[in-house]
Amino acid sequence: MTTALATRRAQLRSDIRLAARALPTHYPLGTFIAVNPLAGLQTMPFEQAVRRASDVYGMRGTLPEELYRALYRQGRVTDADLDDVLIRRHPNLADEPHLNVGGATTTAIELLRADLLHGETAPQPLRRFVTHAERASAAIAADIDAHAATWCAAFLGGGSWPMPGRDKGFYPAWRDLVRTERTLPRAVRRQMIAIPERADDAILRALDALGVGDDERVTYLQAHLTRLPGWAAHIQWGADRATGIDLLQYLAMRLSYEAAFVQEPAPAEAQEPRRPSAPTARDRAALLLATSIGAAVPESELTAAARILAAMPVAAREMVWQQAFESHYQNRLLTALADATPPARTEAHTQLVTCIDTRSEGLRRHLESHGGYETLGFAGFFAVAIRFTGLLGGDSADLCPVLISPNHDVHEHAAANPARQIRGATELAAAETAFHHAKHSLTGPFTLAEAAGWLAAPLAAAKTAAPATVGKFRHRLRDLIAPSTATVLAIDGMPLGERVLFAQTVLQSIGLVRDFGRLLVLCGHHSTTENNPYQASLDCGACGGQGGGPNARTAALILNDPAVRDELRGAGIDVPAQTLVVAAVHDTATDRVTVLDHHLIPSSHRDDIARLEADLARTGEALAAERCAELPGAPRRRSSARAARHVASRSLDWAQVYPEWGLAGNAAFIIAPREISAGIDLQRRAFLHSYDADVDVDGTALETIMTAPLVVAQWINCQYYFSTVAPDTFGAGSKAIHNVVGDAGVLSGHVGDLRLGLPRQSVRFGDKLIHEPQRLLAVIQAPLSRIDSVIERNPALRQLFDNDWVALAARENSHDSWRRRTRTGWRSWLDTRDTTTEDKEMIP
Repeated sequence: MTTALATRRAQLRSDIRLAARALPTHYPLGTFIAVNPLAGLQTMPFEQAVRRASDVYGMRGTLPEELYRALYRQGRVTDADLDDVLIRRHPNLADEPHLNVGGATTTAIELLRADLLHGETAPQPLRRFVTHAERASAAIAADIDAHAATWCAAFLGGGSWPMPGRDKGFYPAWRDLVRTERTLPRAVRRQMIAIPERADDAILRALDALGVGDDERVTYLQAHLTRLPGWAAHIQWGADRATGIDLLQYLAMRLSYEAAFVQEPAPAEAQEPRRPSAPTARDRAALLLATSIGAAVPESELTAAARILAAMPVAAREMVWQQAFESHYQNRLLTALADATPPARTEAHTQLVTCIDTRSEGLRRHLESHGGYETLGFAGFFAVAIRFTGLLGGDSADLCPVLISPNHDVHEHAAANPARQIRGATELAAAETAFHHAKHSLTGPFTLAEAAGWLAAPLAAAKTAAPATVGKFRHRLRDLIAPSTATVLAIDGMPLGERVLFAQTVLQSIGLVRDFGRLLVLCGHHSTTENNPYQASLDCGACGGQGGGPNARTAALILNDPAVRDELRGAGIDVPAQTLVVAAVHDTATDRVTVLDHHLIPSSHRDDIARLEADLARTGEALAAERCAELPGAPRRRSSARAARHVASRSLDWAQVYPEWGLAGNAAFIIAPREISAGIDLQRRAFLHSYDADVDVDGTALETIMTAPLVVAQWINCQYYFSTVAPDTFGAGSKAIHNVVGDAGVLSGHVGDLRLGLPRQSVRFGDKLIHEPQRLLAVIQAPLSRIDSVIERNPALRQLFDNDWVALAARENSHDSWRRRTRTGWRSWLDTRDTTTEDKEMIP
């Protein structure tokens, strides 16, 4: 091998890594974890990253202007919101002299606002970087995509008929098989016979044949990766997980197809698609003024108006609308928090710690209304990063955020003889496995239809017509065959020092270091749904897309340990002997909260548990009634009991595409004592993380919260945002036409790309937006200098805040006004004149 060839191969790998920055991360369905699809572009300001993604994908980065204008007519965006944003973006606007237009006087702000409301809308974005196949023929490009998607599904789909030669890796297996691929034209198949043995050599050969120079290679490879971004993203995720395929092999396949299909690359002048031209500032001014005054205007007035409009190009208007839409919500939220009167401090008999998940906000609010309850928020894994193996064995699950690696194995064991449960569960699993094997084998489906069709059809009809009845019957049958048994978790392998650290981290982070009640409840969450490939997206993000029950149980055992409590006293945390820590789990689809490990509850606390369960039942019914107002098909006249029955029925309905709304609507992350938000209906839009700055003297807890839960919340926020504004690129399409491809993901239909992000039914109903796309607002009550120190120590946080991916409002205590963090320092939240940015736009 020559040195030159080795250098080219190494440079190619580097170029692929650079090209892949535009790809999101795509986790398997079983551990569906929210991601920011533009995470690779977070080094750029948000607006710049969106423009870059628009060039690469041809996607829109905000809602269309027509929708913003509709929101304006509904009062969801006001003149004041628009004016505030315009002044923030153009600080010198207020100093502009008034314009005399058609005999009337107007200001620069009023003119720009009129353009926002009535100006011609921007054209649909187009992909700027395209492949030679796209330039040659849309049919050829689609044909290459179809072949690539078919081979990816064969290799990664986990089907019952494995791809021959799979054990050798993707490229060698594909190379052996493509030579006899009968769907290819004969001329193309002849060229495939001669492709190199090495994937990198195949890419280099194809690029040479296509005339792609080294200086344009990164953007060209990016153009290929973004043709099927779902498959490319999933391949990138699995590259270091021994899946047998990486982007090098994937691109070798795609480019080999392209070099064979496209014999004559397009000329240089056709390298970039022609974009529709936006109207000039003069044209916009002429149209706007003619529309407003109904007559032609003098040249001098037209020139003055055009000078003002030039400061806000048509392409920038959608982002102005987006900022105004966000400001409307953010200003109202901060005003509500500032005006709130903290509730009188009363002694609590029970403290309930829930996940920070937005769905827990409603649970906390309704439970607090019963009196005697104090609620707190912490990430749902409760600081215990564990690898959990259930009673029945099988694969273990990592129950912690993906930012953390589990450091302890926790196994579930039976407290009594579990033989009947294990035997029954094994028999059920074997029957289910046999059924699925029969469905996917070569001749099994025909035999299965003859043998079981007479039963399957009536059962399917019953599941559709009476899902609740059939679901309850199935659960009773399962309990009869495999009755549940009491279990315990083995945590003896955790050193005492680490258990103490877990306990101290939780209690100090949420500020619970004194005034303990008789019960301290750690409440994880999960979601129960039927026939839902996206079920993991409804489970706990802090638990790696799993349910948080095992984490709550583990943390409760640690906090009840007398040895741990003895050590905590030395750190100033005295948990009284009469305080019992119990685990619970909130089913967010049914709003039922179940207290776990009843067999571990002593008789001294059974009355307390009975009161807790009664209040949680009433709380769940009230929350179900609140949620039913937004669920399609929910009863209009809804008592709490009827609402509870309805949501329970939805969770068992295998045809239900709207089982719950998940985290739709998320828009804020509040890091503060509960007192500042107690009594305010936050409409399940805010992540609530408890924090007491007085307890966290050195800022360790604040740094942990900002670098882990806040970052994960931003991923969730961005996934919902881009699934809404760019559904064709970063959304998963309609559930109605989904086909599951193993654990890799879903297709819309029977072929094509893996769908990214969330399905349509997770963010909207018909034409109504259920998730209103807004960038996350972080609200923190802590010393500003402490917040600055945390951000300065963490480059990832500086990127989020300085590049406007997350807005930050803070105050030191409840008596202070809210301050906005900008690149040039802290400003009053409402002080738009002083809030300057490095990329401020000035009137020319």
